[in-house]
Amino acid sequence: MKVAWLTDTASGILLDEHPDIYVVPMGVMLNEVHYTDQVDITTERFYELLQQYGDGAKTTQPNFQSIQETYELIQSKGYTHVIAVHPSSALTGSFQSSTIASKEVDLVTTVIDSKIGSYPIKAMIYKGISLLETGLSYEDVVEQITKYTDDAVLFLQPKNLSQLKKSGRVSKAQSLLAGILNIQLILKFEDGKIYPIDKVRTKKKVFEGMKKHISEEINVFKPSEIAVIYAGDLEEGNQYTNWLKETYPDINIVTEILVPVAGVHTGYGTIGISWIKA
Repeated sequence: MKVAWLTDTASGILLDEHPDIYVVPMGVMLNEVHYTDQVDITTERFYELLQQYGDGAKTTQPNFQSIQETYELIQSKGYTHVIAVHPSSALTGSFQSSTIASKEVDLVTTVIDSKIGSYPIKAMIYKGISLLETGLSYEDVVEQITKYTDDAVLFLQPKNLSQLKKSGRVSKAQSLLAGILNIQLILKFEDGKIYPIDKVRTKKKVFEGMKKHISEEINVFKPSEIAVIYAGDLEEGNQYTNWLKETYPDINIVTEILVPVAGVHTGYGTIGISWIKA
């Protein structure tokens, strides 16, 4: 048995990061110019441009041909099995395209809807690789990764509600209310979709609100690792990183830049806090 992993750049995994992980690039549109994520634009450069051209920015999912060709490449490399983990099927079409493409190759394949995006997908895949290295069977690893999809947590403090409204990630009513009253929203992934869980008035209060919601769940689930995900503004991210390290010294805190396809919808300066409960 030789197992390959398939995902796309919404996972935050770099194209050549691991020999057994195959990453299909997604696309972004800024100022009417199309960029292929990690191919002709770096994440750092993307956020520089997002500051200027954030309104109207768009994403493009991997096309079917790219996914199909990646499955064919995996087969040509001598793999026998594939585990594909894609961002929430409620937000992108990658899962559906991958499911169809997986049937066109002579491989044992499992396509998993992560019900989320960004850091949790990366964490699921690397946990799965570690489980395979311990000798766990393909079937048992698939079962465990599928369980992780219900154990993944992602809080978001978005900075561009107009973009979230345009993309359908929050309702027009929620965006209008926030715009009129200068309200900041705190969002959370639930079963593959993004929902507002709190509304606050000031930047200071949104930080306190995020801490409250995060602490409530950390104290229950006690994760071994937490990721602070920042959309271009490292100083903003460090505010959360420093607080988490001081408050939870026994938990490993990692800091990562938010994947561009998510930054398009949430805006420059967005903060995410994420972990897997297991």
